[in-house]
Amino acid sequence: MTKSVILTLAITTTFSFNSYAEFDISGVSSDSASSLLNSASQLAQTNSPVVDNLVKELSISPQQAATGTGALLSLAKNQLGSGQGSELNSLIPGLSSLTNSSLFSSVENMESVKNAFASVGLDPALISQFTPVILDYLGTQGASSGLMNSLGSLWQQ
Repeated sequence: MTKSVILTLAITTTFSFNSYAEFDISGVSSDSASSLLNSASQLAQTNSPVVDNLVKELSISPQQAATGTGALLSLAKNQLGSGQGSELNSLIPGLSSLTNSSLFSSVENMESVKNAFASVGLDPALISQFTPVILDYLGTQGASSGLMNSLGSLWQQ
């Protein structure tokens, strides 16, 4: 997972009306949004193995893959303890920037994740197909078994 996943999620969410309502980004200043978009345009050129795998395996768009992945990772970051949150941050470049943003701080439960999926035209049932791909990636990056178990439990529907 690279910064492009996170920033593609930010762009998709920023410009999606349904996501605007679901994530309540009404309080975000134009300067913050502009900064986020500038960062996104710079980093969106990098490739994300997770997004690429999801696009291939599920026949979805890169934006859908990035949104779903970003929603799941935001939930994880918001729900994990500080130790596992730090580990997740170390495995995914740019994750702390996303989760510290007011744009995604409201992803606190699976219902929010399902809403994010639906906002980009994904059936929330696809969550069960996203999670193994993300977990496989984290495993290749050296994630601990404790983190993997926590994420597996957290992401169950």
